[in-house]
Formats: sequence, structure tokens, C-alpha cells
Amino acid sequence: MDTRNYRNELKFLCREQDLYLIENKIRHICRLDANVGPGGTYSVKSLYFDTYDDRCYHENQAGVDNRKKYRIRIYNEDTSVIKLECKYSLRGRKAKESCNITGQQYEILTASRPAPSLCSGERAEGGRGMQKLAARFLLEKNLYLLTPKIIVEYRRTPYVYAAGNVRITFDRAIRASSRTDRFLGPNTTYRNILPENMHVLEVKYDEFIPAAILELAAAGRSLRRTSFSKYALCRDYGTA
Repeated sequence: MDTRNYRNELKFLCREQDLYLIENKIRHICRLDANVGPGGTYSVKSLYFDTYDDRCYHENQAGVDNRKKYRIRIYNEDTSVIKLECKYSLRGRKAKESCNITGQQYEILTASRPAPSLCSGERAEGGRGMQKLAARFLLEKNLYLLTPKIIVEYRRTPYVYAAGNVRITFDRAIRASSRTDRFLGPNTTYRNILPENMHVLEVKYDEFIPAAILELAAAGRSLRRTSFSKYALCRDYGTA
């Protein structure tokens, strides 16, 4: 039985002027996420994996139900906290599993050579302290030849609204790089993915969206509902 906490997720393409208008209204009834920095934002940097035949990419493009993809993520270029995540899609709803990994575990997960099996427990390289998610990733890495494919980076402004467990995020300056070997290092070369002045608004919620949030979102004249994945979009255009 799948016990993951699946949530609804709406995505909109939006011009900067409308994001600014919506944000000015939302900040009066929502609060900023506790993890933001002094400027009210943080940077998100993700390293996405796919199979040897790009199954995750093609399933996303085809809208296949019941799919997943793995990524490693850091915030604000802080490599002291590295997260391994798996994003699930089922009947239009999303869920996520996440665990922290060490720098040594990162090297094992991203190595081009076949990853060591964790079936033998602590005797396997990197086995000590490996979480179940990381162990499952290593198993699938060996089975499906998962390798790093693309880096996706953007700057996020996140708001939360208690009723309905709503999370509203403004993702600006989405860019990508194929230099996956430089994920934890500086000087990565990026390519901007969306046209200038175009960004992404996401709304995540459990069972319902409060009317107040719907009314505020309607203030954006340029809002255009989309189902695109940042990963798939960056695979299409992020060849820097």
C-alpha cells in the first residue's frame, strides 16, 4: 500500500509584473517560509538523474501516470547539507521522499562506475549510515544505469498558508547546465531556460485551495496554466 502523502500541484507561467502584483497581495495573508534568507528568497540547485534510455524524460513528456525521478539538491550553494530526493507523480498528484547524504555518499551516488551494492549492509562501501532512500537509489542505479543528466537552478520566494496546507512559490531565473560534474563546485556555466521576464508560479495544497488564495492568484492577468517539468524543459534547452 502506498502511504506517501500526495498533494495537488498547480504550475503557471507568469510575467514578472504579474508575479509582483500577486506577491504584493499574497504577503498580506500568507507568511514567508521560515527557511528564507534576509532577502526573502533562497536559491535551489538540483542535479537530476535518468536512465540510460532517458525513461524519466520520455515518461514526463508523454504524461505517463505513476512515475518518479531522483535528484540531489542543495540550497544557497551550501554543500554542508546535501539532500537526495525522489519525486513521485500519481494521478496528477505529487509526493516526495527526502534524506540527507554526506559528501562521501554523494560521490558514491554520482560515480560513473557501477555503484557498490548495499545488500551486504555495513560491509559495502558507503553502507554505514546510508538511509533507505539512498540504498534504494543505489539499487536502481545499478539496475537502470541512472546517471546525472542536468543541473537545474533558480531563485525561489516561498509563502505558506495554514488553511489547506497551501504552499505558494515564485521561481525566478530558471537556468540549466549540462556540466553535472560541477554540481557542488563553483563556476558552472548556465543557460537561461525561459524568455526574459517569464517565471513560474507554483501552488501546492492538500485537498482544497482556500477561496482567498484563488482570488489573489486571479489577479495575475498573464497566468498560463502549464504541466511542464523543470527537468524536462532544462533537458530540452539546457545544453550550456
